[in-house]
Amino acid sequence: LGGITEDMRPSAMRAWWLKFSALLLCTFAMDLQEEVVSVRPLIIVAKRFASLEECQQILDLIARCHSRDWPDCREVRSKLHTGKGNRSSSSGKKPWRNSTSFQLTLDGEIDGAVDDLVRRSHLFARHPITYGEGVQVASYHAGDYYEFHHDSLMRRATVLLYLTDVADGDGGETIFPLVRAAGVPDDAPGPLPPAVVGRKRESLDFKVERMEDMEAYCESDFYLKIRPEAGKAVLFFSYRPDYSLDQYAIHGACPMKRGHKAIFQRWMRFEENSLVSKASDAIRKARSLWGEGRLF
Repeated sequence: LGGITEDMRPSAMRAWWLKFSALLLCTFAMDLQEEVVSVRPLIIVAKRFASLEECQQILDLIARCHSRDWPDCREVRSKLHTGKGNRSSSSGKKPWRNSTSFQLTLDGEIDGAVDDLVRRSHLFARHPITYGEGVQVASYHAGDYYEFHHDSLMRRATVLLYLTDVADGDGGETIFPLVRAAGVPDDAPGPLPPAVVGRKRESLDFKVERMEDMEAYCESDFYLKIRPEAGKAVLFFSYRPDYSLDQYAIHGACPMKRGHKAIFQRWMRFEENSLVSKASDAIRKARSLWGEGRLF
């Protein structure tokens, strides 16, 4: 691309920087081995998002979360764990989820290993770093699951990083029940009733009225499922460019049959995280000021 000279005009400088940025993003995408597995909803898989060493560093932090040995890690409990929050379930007989989740504070996010993955997640999603919700990490063991749900609440996109390998047949896949798996013909009818029942509303988002229990869909090869592999990340968009909710982004975490699944996830929001501007200088430097050294 050549170097920068003193007589470059602003327009030429902008063009140079755009070309340079595009080259960096192309190199970044190739390094991650990005693959588009669905156009709607847009789902991109990066097979080499994180190294095994990075995954192990996050697993060590999760172990500290479980042992209550890290003050920047807080367990997340909600009505979804008790069965009180699953009003749209077809059965309503069990909790919507039973995995163990922890949310990191902003101080926890700038830990070395975590900070690197947060920055990489925002580059992957092409989304401003201050428009991110607090990092969550979660553990799944035999019998653990998360029923069908939408990441709504104005979460534009989700980056989900698998920290462990789960063998084929041991469960734990991320399933999109409204998307056909690769190799399934476009006109092939589903073998099961629609996983999601709802209706479109004029000038409003799609209204979900009922979702089926997930387990039978996880046992079928008809639906798009992504198996956990350490270092592999999934990026999917829950809203369309016009800010409307995309019901096809409804997904779930299939029940674990054997082994252990651990994940790291970052939600990309439409609005800026207001906590960043109120945080310490170290956090604002790592978040609000990231990249500003390139500006003049």
